[in-house]
Amino acid sequence: MGPWRCLLLLPLLAPALPAQQQQFMEYVERRITLLEERISQWHDQSSRYSTELRDFKNQVLGMLEAAEKEREAMRAEAESAAVRVERLEREVDYLETQNPAPPCVEVDETLMDKQVATAKQRKNEKYTKLTDCSDTIASVRAMKILKRFGSSSGLWTKDAAGNSEKIYVFDGTANDTVYVFPRMREFTLFSATRKAARIKLPYPWVGTGHLVYDGHLYYIRQQGPSFQVIKFNLANKTVVDSSVFPAEEQIPVFGLSPSTYIEVSADEEGLWAIYATKEDEKNMCLAKLDPASLDIEQMWDTPCPRENAEGAFVVCGALHVV
Repeated sequence: MGPWRCLLLLPLLAPALPAQQQQFMEYVERRITLLEERISQWHDQSSRYSTELRDFKNQVLGMLEAAEKEREAMRAEAESAAVRVERLEREVDYLETQNPAPPCVEVDETLMDKQVATAKQRKNEKYTKLTDCSDTIASVRAMKILKRFGSSSGLWTKDAAGNSEKIYVFDGTANDTVYVFPRMREFTLFSATRKAARIKLPYPWVGTGHLVYDGHLYYIRQQGPSFQVIKFNLANKTVVDSSVFPAEEQIPVFGLSPSTYIEVSADEEGLWAIYATKEDEKNMCLAKLDPASLDIEQMWDTPCPRENAEGAFVVCGALHVV
């Protein structure tokens, strides 16, 4: 009975094989059709992205060209403004030479009667010059900006008594680090402080009235209501001497510089200190300093007003106020 069953099944399987092949071919065709549709979609998307990228590139190029034109226009405007500023400075310089500001001594003449009464009570002895200098200041030219550095207030200076080319920069009105540039070129050309050496002071300074003189830094330190003059050796970085300034109830010496209480200055005669007190709060006072010991040699009450003053210096024993 077994062999007869096998012979009967063979005719039944023969029609099933072509049907399976047909289904497989249909499946393969559907997959190929789906892949072709996806490839077509990818091609369309790729074409669209390429078009958008090309449009974006053209847009960016147009913006860059416009920005370049604006930059050139701004540069031309800046150059034109610089020319106008320079012309204005020359005109101001010319006007100042034609109409110089009245010196403080003329104020003294207008207030002679008032000064005579107070002079008898104060020990404002006449100063005897140590040298025969007779230089005077003819005029003060307009301010010129050399460089923008650090804080809005501060000081840059050179050694007033030597031939050194070093530039000393005091950034701010209360700090303890002095920047030292080897020459004016490094100070004006480089925006960063990498070209500068740093000197760390033992005490912080106050104000902007400091001075470099004969290899020493004379700077002002505040201790409560009183002020000290510190003499600092720049070579070995040590404090040589210090002295409490013998003035009571000090006030800012310049009306336009509220952080400066003492301005140390130097001329052919030596060191000077310009200050102000509440006793005569309208005018400045002047003191002669001994550079070695920082002792006060003489003191004067001047007729030079503090109001609208921004700075002061001494030349040949004469006080000049800016």
